[in-house]
Amino acid sequence: MNWPSVIILTLIIAAVVAVIVGEILKKKKGKSSCSCGGACGACPMGNSCHQK
Repeated sequence: MNWPSVIILTLIIAAVVAVIVGEILKKKKGKSSCSCGGACGACPMGNSCHQK
């Protein structure tokens, strides 16, 4: 592998890790990536987004 390939691969891995960590932090704060549009009662994923 040459240096440009290593640098690009490192940037891609860093971006993927940042997205995963961001999603984990959102979930810990009680926010979710669920996009029910505010009508969570009608959303089939309402129980998984807003646990009681």
